[in-house]
Amino acid sequence: MKFFTTLALIITLLFQNFALIPTRHGDDVRLKAVLISDIHADADPFRDRSDVLRSAFASIGRTQRDADTIVMSGDLTNSGDFREYVHLFEYLGLYCRIRDRVPEIGNHDSWHHSDDPDYATAERYFKAFCRWNGVKTDTVYYRKQVCGVPFIVLGVEACDFGDPYVSDGQLDWFGRELSSACSESDAVFVICHKPVAKMGACAERLESILTENAENGGATIFYVSGHDHSIGENTFASPLDRLVYLNLPSLLDNAGMPGFVFELKDGCADLTGYSFESGEPLEGFAYHIDI
Repeated sequence: MKFFTTLALIITLLFQNFALIPTRHGDDVRLKAVLISDIHADADPFRDRSDVLRSAFASIGRTQRDADTIVMSGDLTNSGDFREYVHLFEYLGLYCRIRDRVPEIGNHDSWHHSDDPDYATAERYFKAFCRWNGVKTDTVYYRKQVCGVPFIVLGVEACDFGDPYVSDGQLDWFGRELSSACSESDAVFVICHKPVAKMGACAERLESILTENAENGGATIFYVSGHDHSIGENTFASPLDRLVYLNLPSLLDNAGMPGFVFELKDGCADLTGYSFESGEPLEGFAYHIDI
């Protein structure tokens, strides 16, 4: 089984961009991003969950071919299994075909469901997945740019069984990076699997860093999370003019493979909820934000 998993990974790495036909979005759009969360890729490629994911990524590939990046806000896998990462990478390469990807580690990826949790191995698998997708990082947190827009990705540093551990060192790094990003761009993304209120012991400091930069910086901060799986009244909030909270539903949700599409233009941004099953917008989940 390990041989075939490795062979599948090698083939996907070699041919993931084969016959790719890129599509440009309108010139008025500076950045277009597909935002999804809680993918929960399965180790068995023939289970129902895998069929749903193949269908969802195929729909994203058909309807969002002009996207600049796809953001995956945690719980990429169901249990942090290496085969689950390989299958997810295959789905992205074969069906979705958006070249740029922003992955983030969630509680399930930290071996949340393992009978014998080993965070060091979970971290190694996640960083390998990052490398396959063109993200080179020595830690589970990192910063990258897409179309000139900063993406700051946070990550738990221990097995997350309900109380996510984020070190003071990571929070120090986050404060510096967010301050720098807000001085360089009018829009900044912060990707964190859990909403701020569910970030345990670091929640208060995390919110303080976000609030301080929203009040003093020149950028609008988009804090993108997942974990709750649902879409509804807690999906969108803007407690400050320059701070937006977007809590993504699970791609496996029964609302029709839901996620969001973000379009950044000069002076404004549009956030639109989509059913990737139908390829149509979700009624009641369209937001226009002046920046």
